[in-house]
Amino acid sequence: MSVFKEALQASAAREPKVLGHPDFEGLAVGERRTASIVAAFIDLTDFTGRSFWDDETEVVDLAHAVLSGFVETVVNFGGFPLGLRGDGLFAGFGPGNPQVDGVMALSACSFALDAVETVVNPRLERLGIARVQARAGLDYGRITFVRSGSGQHSEINPLGFAANFAAKCEKKANSWEVVAGEGLAELLPHADAFVEHEDSPKTYQRDYQRRTYRFYDYRWRSTLRHIPGTVQQLDGNPTESIALF
Repeated sequence: MSVFKEALQASAAREPKVLGHPDFEGLAVGERRTASIVAAFIDLTDFTGRSFWDDETEVVDLAHAVLSGFVETVVNFGGFPLGLRGDGLFAGFGPGNPQVDGVMALSACSFALDAVETVVNPRLERLGIARVQARAGLDYGRITFVRSGSGQHSEINPLGFAANFAAKCEKKANSWEVVAGEGLAELLPHADAFVEHEDSPKTYQRDYQRRTYRFYDYRWRSTLRHIPGTVQQLDGNPTESIALF
């Protein structure tokens, strides 16, 4: 169980910080602010079944170790971990240069899945622990951050179609897949890693109006060769500090 102990010791060494986006933490209850960002969900697949069968301590240790890695990855790629959702992480990239935000978000998700597959799982196997699986969903668009609750108990809640559709993309993704919405794919029109999903488009209908929205499989493995060096260059800075030339 050394992999868990190492993660626990590493997290204990860090100062505790609440997840969230620093640009919106100062909002008063009821106050809101809207920005265009990339919303991303990274989660462990089939973890409910694991929590049914396995020892609860092992399940918690495993989720803690992997989710702590997801948080660290998002930060290192210039994003903001917005909240943990049980066995998954909700994150945002931006606001800044939308193309940079998109590239960094996709790179972070690709890096996270590759790390689980090639680093975490071999170590779990050596320890006699079943492998874990991961997936991700993303989209880009306007998100409204609003503080909801009371003066005593409140939380910043990021709301908007991009966040909702990113969550839909995550649910549509199978293990080891990254699925992205139309808003994100349109940021990178020349990228050949997007392939329209077999279930795309999603149709929305209200009254007599009908509209569609496309979503794509993102071939994340083909982009891994571009990632080395990115984290070092970014050095944990937000994506707004980067410019494309």
